[in-house]
Amino acid sequence: MKYIIGGLVGVLLAAEAWAGGTPVLSSHVFTQGDSLHIELLLNLDDTKAGNAEAYRFTPVLRSAGRLQELPAVVVSGRRRARADHRQQALQPAPGYIPPYRTLYARNRKDSINYHVSVAYSPWMEHASLVLMREQRDCCRMKILGVEPLIADLAVNSPFKVPQGRIVSSQEQIVAPQKQVMIAQEQLAVPQAVEERRETVTDHRKTKSSPECMPCAECTAMVTYLTPEMEIQKHRSESATLYIDYPTGIYDVRRDFHNNRSELEKLDSLMHPLIKGNLASISDISICGYASPDGTYKDNEILASNRARCFKEYMCATYAPGHGLYKVSSVPEDWDGLVELLQRHPMKHGDEVLSLIAQVGIFEGREKQLMDMYGGTVYRELLKDYFPQLRRIRVTVGYEARAFNIEEAASLIYTHPRLLSLQEMYRVAAFYRPGTEQYREVYEIAAYHFPDDALANINAASAVIMAGDPISARQYLDKVADDPRAWNDFGVLAYLEGDRKKAEEWFRKALGIEPEKARKNLKKMKKEE
Repeated sequence: MKYIIGGLVGVLLAAEAWAGGTPVLSSHVFTQGDSLHIELLLNLDDTKAGNAEAYRFTPVLRSAGRLQELPAVVVSGRRRARADHRQQALQPAPGYIPPYRTLYARNRKDSINYHVSVAYSPWMEHASLVLMREQRDCCRMKILGVEPLIADLAVNSPFKVPQGRIVSSQEQIVAPQKQVMIAQEQLAVPQAVEERRETVTDHRKTKSSPECMPCAECTAMVTYLTPEMEIQKHRSESATLYIDYPTGIYDVRRDFHNNRSELEKLDSLMHPLIKGNLASISDISICGYASPDGTYKDNEILASNRARCFKEYMCATYAPGHGLYKVSSVPEDWDGLVELLQRHPMKHGDEVLSLIAQVGIFEGREKQLMDMYGGTVYRELLKDYFPQLRRIRVTVGYEARAFNIEEAASLIYTHPRLLSLQEMYRVAAFYRPGTEQYREVYEIAAYHFPDDALANINAASAVIMAGDPISARQYLDKVADDPRAWNDFGVLAYLEGDRKKAEEWFRKALGIEPEKARKNLKKMKKEE
């Protein structure tokens, strides 16, 4: 049921209203430190639950493409509560969130002060807050309705730091080295936010509580490496487009056949580079490819004209500077065919590859392919392989500018490729270690810098603290030969209960991170 809430909320908001009237007397949302606080005053006096039924009132934060449930307030019959507790113990539901409070017939109150806090994420700034009502009986859960509480939270982002509190990346670039070191020391650190504790025995703290971190003790054990400042952020990105053309036409027509969806790939690449003063384009390479069917001369004209016309399209649509462009073409993309056959083998594919390797383009290669096995092989190539070779390949080189912390906090979820590792980690510093948002930033960094050992080691540390040793090992295995990963390998062995292996790793790490490795060894000795 929870997996389809996102789709149901929009429908239910415009559909049935719940007959029981609104239970929300007041609502207040604000940011403090690195957290978003939600305060509600609920009156559930009119909600009556039979012995075998329960009503759930779940606040939900929602924005475009994002959804976060908060702990629910439950009004339940005793028998229903015992059955739900037993089911959760025997068959735990994935993503289960313990109720904020469960009310029974004998501990009812006229009003409930509901207060939870979650780690703030930029998408929450203009999210909406709704209250979802559900009814559960012996055999089913039914959604009764969804009540809008706040259409636009419009909260103050904690990333909007006071002027001078954090030095922007641009200021660091022009500052002397000594000033750069001072600026790095001024990076914001996450503020601990205490969760409100309830005296009711069945109330549990929310996931964002610091004491509920899956591996809070690992915070001081794992390795975190500081990246070098990337003064010039040179980037290069490519897109492969399969454009359809009317017969005898080389101009790009966006509304012809499937061209719109193909050109949207290019839109997503180019729009961040030409809007908002985020980056400056240095060069654009366009290469047109044709498949081997047909005469070489015709394919040469076809590939060349389509590449040339695609340059004109890009000049008119995205970047007008003709000096930016380098245009080339490949009349018959035999190399591309070889790669396709290696990735997606076909019957007699080895024979095709052997023929391509031994017979030249102008020595009857295509004719011999057409004759192979009575033409069946060539017909399969013509149908399933050649269409994938007729394409336009666009490669854009650009340089992203430096971003301050507020800009980076927004871009990390929209255009992370524009950020440096240092800029990403400055965003992570706003979150408590061990929270999902903290982990998310480090994993985004590792995804966009997949070959960077430092990014993989830091991501491993973040997911260790989130209680996910399996993902941590995947990151560390990519950099197993890097001595800077030895300490984290030791932490993984420690968490898995292999003290002997952990000690070996920590002793190896003494020459790399002596202080941290000694503390980890000392910690293990104390626990013996």
